[in-house]
Amino acid sequence: MKYSNALKRTTRADVAKEAGVSETIVSYVINGNRYVDEKKRRKVQKAVEKLNYRPSPMARALKGKNSNHILFIADDLTSEHFGKIISEMEKIAYKDGCFISLCSDRADDDFLNVVYNWSFDGVIIGSAAIPDSSVQLLIDSGVPVVLLEIRSYEGIHGTYGKINTGLYDGARRCVKLLQEKNRRRILYVDSLSPTGLGAGESDFRYRGYKDQMESAGLPVAVLDGCRTEEELTERFHGYFAAQEVDGLFCRTDAIACTVMRALQDSGVSIPRQVSVVGFNNSRMCRYVSPTLTTMEIRRDLIGQNAMQILKRLIEEKDSVTEPIFVQLETELVERESV
Repeated sequence: MKYSNALKRTTRADVAKEAGVSETIVSYVINGNRYVDEKKRRKVQKAVEKLNYRPSPMARALKGKNSNHILFIADDLTSEHFGKIISEMEKIAYKDGCFISLCSDRADDDFLNVVYNWSFDGVIIGSAAIPDSSVQLLIDSGVPVVLLEIRSYEGIHGTYGKINTGLYDGARRCVKLLQEKNRRRILYVDSLSPTGLGAGESDFRYRGYKDQMESAGLPVAVLDGCRTEEELTERFHGYFAAQEVDGLFCRTDAIACTVMRALQDSGVSIPRQVSVVGFNNSRMCRYVSPTLTTMEIRRDLIGQNAMQILKRLIEEKDSVTEPIFVQLETELVERESV
């Protein structure tokens, strides 16, 4: 994604200038509370669309009031993982009279400006796809931001919140468990990528896998860049037929279940021939056969800490002068798949 060096909030004055009318006329059209000549109305509507103008909730509120609206940007809107986190946050937000909206990152030039124009009280980012430069723009604009550390954010500076959810250490423990089961040819299976991107070096789960393999003197092997489950299954069958594999570390439980099904369809015994470990401890782990070994992420603590950090960034805006950091731990849940 490419963005300008500064976020710009489109105003009613901008719309008025583009349409060649007064700001009062623009307000009448947007609010729908006064008669406006049809020709002028069309000009305003055309300008609104061209400039991607969104009425600011803050502008509609009394001066000095918050919008009471928080945005959570996630990688996968259908993920049980993010669903549990936002459910925990919503409990806290509801008590404080706030709403939380969930959206997916958009790979277009206007995404950040749309986010900025809506004047959210705060933004929580749980997406590995948003580049550091875009995160930095939001922080520099003064929007309270909390990052869930799916990957490294070493270049980010300013005042913001950051929650390390323990992914790196959790990944190392998953791989170490496989090694303790005498697995030496352990394949890392990455998440699906709609754009076909490979595993990133900054991603904590991949980095944990790689470092643990290299520390044991074992070869690193990666299956990534698959766009669909069908493509993943086909490529996995091809890889398994050509390479020796006795262990699988999968970036998510959903990926683990997909490759387990591929193994079982090929008559491979789990865990006698191949051990499998997932990540996230989704509900499905208890119902697949064999039950899936995985890593539990403390979603309750993620949600609670994210809201606490945002509240501090909003209410203590002038006194917070450095990043607020929280470190969480994961918990290994061993089941039948190893």
